[in-house]
Amino acid sequence: MKKILVTGAAGFLGSHLCDSLLEKNYQVLGIDNFFRGKKENLPKHKLFTFQEVDCLDINALRIAFDSFNPDIVIHYAAINGTRYFYDIPYQVCNDNIKMTQNVLICCNNQNIEQIIYASSSEVYGPNPKTPTKEVEPIELYTHATRDSYASSKAIGEFLVKLWAESNNKNYLIIRPFNTYGPRMATNGYGQVIPEFIERIKSNEQFYMYGDGKQTRSFCYVTDHAAIVSELLTQSKNEILNIGFDEEISIYDLAKKIHNIMSIEFKPTFKEAWSHDTKWRKPDISKVLNIYTKEFTKLSTGLKLMIT
Repeated sequence: MKKILVTGAAGFLGSHLCDSLLEKNYQVLGIDNFFRGKKENLPKHKLFTFQEVDCLDINALRIAFDSFNPDIVIHYAAINGTRYFYDIPYQVCNDNIKMTQNVLICCNNQNIEQIIYASSSEVYGPNPKTPTKEVEPIELYTHATRDSYASSKAIGEFLVKLWAESNNKNYLIIRPFNTYGPRMATNGYGQVIPEFIERIKSNEQFYMYGDGKQTRSFCYVTDHAAIVSELLTQSKNEILNIGFDEEISIYDLAKKIHNIMSIEFKPTFKEAWSHDTKWRKPDISKVLNIYTKEFTKLSTGLKLMIT
């Protein structure tokens, strides 16, 4: 039985990934510091154990690795959430890079087979060619505070790839596109879909940032988790987009959510986030060579979240 250590296991993506891995009968150790994750997100399963560990604490992290001796390490832990990119940009950049360095240091003392690193579609910059292939260049802008996150993820990609090659280990770098579903953070520090739902439920004036013409492609979280757990045995030493290519404007997304909730749509508009990505649609042809199951349509996924 393979043993998999998952960082960020109490977070949105990490907790769903743990669920998917456990369904495949992997033995899983989850670690998290609860910066954004929640205890109620953690699986209750005989093959799952958890340790509250901050990936910035190298000594505690090393103890977790040594006690578990993982075959595979999946590194999802990071400071995420768009508002954080602007509110605490230095901490976002510095901590995310340091966490990845610490994970790799701990991997040095282990006989691991593979490391999987969760990067981000943010590395493609604000105006990527669409649909965006994995070979498109990384674009970072020093004057764009938002890129505090993208830069940390890009550096993480280099660190993981170079470490794996230097140590004759397998790696997989995944670039998640917009993902949504249960357990997402809100209160101003979450992603667009739960934020929209929360604003509508507040009965206050609904607003959005920018003119709503920016587009995104949304992937339901259980699809994301199923893809990554499938890739463990099907892919190595690659960079792969993880997402769904059903594209929609933010304006139409807001309208769709209002319609599902039977609320009249009367939006107001606030100043757009600086250097916000204008459009985002992944080319997922590489993943489709491996993952052949049907994706959850946006309308279906929204209804699952709302009802």
